[in-house]
Amino acid sequence: MQPCSPSSASKLWARGSLVASIIMRRMCWPAWISAVAMVAFVLLASGCQSSEPLVPREIYQQVNDDGREWTYDTAWQNIRALNADLEAGDVSTIPSQSLFIASQMERLEKGKAGSMSSSANARRMEAEANKASERSEKSNLEELQQQGQELQESFDAGDFESAKHHALAVHALALSFSNVARPEGFEPPTF
Repeated sequence: MQPCSPSSASKLWARGSLVASIIMRRMCWPAWISAVAMVAFVLLASGCQSSEPLVPREIYQQVNDDGREWTYDTAWQNIRALNADLEAGDVSTIPSQSLFIASQMERLEKGKAGSMSSSANARRMEAEANKASERSEKSNLEELQQQGQELQESFDAGDFESAKHHALAVHALALSFSNVARPEGFEPPTF
């Protein structure tokens, strides 16, 4: 066997590259299929991302630091105070009250409160905000009072998941009012 000369080695390399190129073209997908697959993946992944945190860290940490019995007792009191404010037509502190109650319901439901940043919660809040924008303030107040009563009934029945959903509905509806007191630095969630 003779060693390859430099010119025969380059011919062999060129021939190998040509064969590899032909094989790769027949085996590989066209570039547009890869691009479509990549775009589909990005859209799917971005659709599954969680939304911005709904509940500030200070609130859910406080709720988690409280014992379960304390959370239950104070939630009972907080729900009744919220409904008393709604009956009086005072919505100025309802967003903060309802958010705290929602966090308490999550603690009672799951054993631990969190930021409630799921896309399902964001969609629920957006749907309530859209419905509120189509009604008058009087109709929204009536809906707030109804949701407050359903929150209390769900809590009393021990259905903390349903109570959490009602508290989030109260929160979204209350944000539609112009005379709502918002804590310093508070930014309503964007949908």
